[in-house]
Amino acid sequence: MTIMIVNPGACGFTCSVKVTKLDKYRATVELASQCKQIQRLAQMLQEVDFLGIYRGPFGQNIVSQSAAQCKCHPSCPIPCSVIKAIEGELGMAVKKDVEFNYKE
Repeated sequence: MTIMIVNPGACGFTCSVKVTKLDKYRATVELASQCKQIQRLAQMLQEVDFLGIYRGPFGQNIVSQSAAQCKCHPSCPIPCSVIKAIEGELGMAVKKDVEFNYKE
């Protein structure tokens, strides 16, 4: 099981992303957030096939398309974090923290 805690910034709606491996390419996804859009996204992404993400063009996968249907903000980091968590859980990428930091 892989758990990621995401602080998306100005909206203040922290999100817990929990991914559990089902087999080599499939995983379950559980999202917990006070954000209504992310709650809708959670209902749409209960099980994800990584090959559908990996083989498609950038932005044309179940996670991105579901986020668009749920009207997630274009810069919301939650959809990206879902993909990163799936990759990490399935052993398709190294589990390494990601940061966005403003420098003025």
